[in-house]
Amino acid sequence: MPSYVPQPQKPALSGYIETGKLLPWGWAEVRLQKARNYWITTHSPSTFPHTRPVWGVWTDNSLLFSTGGLIARHVRLNEAVQVNLESGDEVVLLEGHVGVLKDPTTLAAWIHLYKDKYNWDVSEQAGDVFQVHPKRALAWMCDSSGRDDGMLFSNTATEWHF
Repeated sequence: MPSYVPQPQKPALSGYIETGKLLPWGWAEVRLQKARNYWITTHSPSTFPHTRPVWGVWTDNSLLFSTGGLIARHVRLNEAVQVNLESGDEVVLLEGHVGVLKDPTTLAAWIHLYKDKYNWDVSEQAGDVFQVHPKRALAWMCDSSGRDDGMLFSNTATEWHF
């Protein structure tokens, strides 16, 4: 269990209605823990933003993942990232900074959690493990049937700061 639990607040989003119920952090955290794919958006100084799915583990208020190629090159040039989960009906977005994971204890925990989650032993994997430290999270629910006319979004949009 992380030592810091962010407090919910109303986000400054266009079209947001000042009524409704804020989502508890636990709602977002459950979705972050259970997600199979995390869409990482990076940006280098000379190109357009790039978004790619990665496998990862949410633990202690951070996302740990391993990747190479374009994402790895970009985060070395610009540590600012956005992480999105796959659902458009139960939305969780993270904005933060990423760095190479260097702590051996956290790395060992990541290998164990990753194997439990994906049934894949990554201990022999080449490449760096990255750790996203969120600065802000946003979440909301939507009715994909369109029956709520955006009211579910307006009534559940929540923001947290770390």
